[in-house]
Amino acid sequence: MNPATSILKFKCSALLFMCILMTLVFPLPALGMSANDWNLKVFGHAEVATGKDALISDAFELGEVALFTTARLNSRWSILSEISYLPKRYRSDTVKVERLRLRYELSTNHWMSFGKMHTPVNEWNDAFHHGRLFFPSIDRPFAFSEFVPVHEVGLRFSGENLGSKRLFYDLVLGSGQSAGDDVFPSGVKSFTASSGFWPTDNLKLRLAAYKDTLIDHLLDSSHGAEHNAMMADMVPEDLKYQAFGASLIYNNPAFDALTELLAFRSEGSDTSYSIYQRIGFKGAGPMTPYVFADYLTVDPTERHFAAGDNKKLGLGLEWLLGSAASLKFELTREDVNRSYREFAGTAFRLQFAFGI
Repeated sequence: MNPATSILKFKCSALLFMCILMTLVFPLPALGMSANDWNLKVFGHAEVATGKDALISDAFELGEVALFTTARLNSRWSILSEISYLPKRYRSDTVKVERLRLRYELSTNHWMSFGKMHTPVNEWNDAFHHGRLFFPSIDRPFAFSEFVPVHEVGLRFSGENLGSKRLFYDLVLGSGQSAGDDVFPSGVKSFTASSGFWPTDNLKLRLAAYKDTLIDHLLDSSHGAEHNAMMADMVPEDLKYQAFGASLIYNNPAFDALTELLAFRSEGSDTSYSIYQRIGFKGAGPMTPYVFADYLTVDPTERHFAAGDNKKLGLGLEWLLGSAASLKFELTREDVNRSYREFAGTAFRLQFAFGI
């Protein structure tokens, strides 16, 4: 990233952070608002780990600190922002605006929002923010590192609790992944459609489709250059990308389950896919043992991402320390075979997460 761009993003993030704090500290009579209209929370986590070196960046690691703010401006308008901080040793952009969106209530069950948001391409991305307190496992599924369009700048139309089965939907017109934080620099480049319902009070189903055009994809940071160098002359400069997600969420007094499926392909490639499955077993008070599996396979014909497989099996224990903190213990076995990366090993990790 250009140094000037990094400095500008830092200044914008810092300015937004200061504006939020000043708004919380000083009265807002001009807007007819009170302190009760604002809600600010801070989330963070830290980890210790041991095991295969390729699986662990540090024996002790500080995670993201996320400042999560919501505000009701009036009966129809509201705002949400999420700003994360990570020490420079872990990330070049220490301060990042993860989400910043303005929402307008069209009616009781329908609304529209504009800004930087999480795409509703699956349940995990739509339901969880950057704070790890509510994560089902310590890490996100493999697919989030490259294939899930986590953030999008755009216009979103949403609805929920429609009918007896509580139908919900989301439609997003986005700037596209290549735009970064810019607002429609090349017009509308991406489209997301997501919908689902509750067949029973315990079961939620979601289906989603995402379509994008990657601009100058050979220069994109996610391009698997080692794998695709010989294909450079065969691939158009701009590359179409599609992803299809399916989520299943089940919860009863005995156990809970989360299933995340993703099928994806870039233009001219065969379909690749990933699956994440987590099952938690309740009944031990504040402690929930859980197991999970994460599998990703990228087809050899894939023209943008590096081909190969990622596999992970995990055994974990979540210990809730009240409503504002938790400990997670995980023992995992991971196998990676992705073009330029090939290793296998075991790791043990302990994560402390909080939200205040």
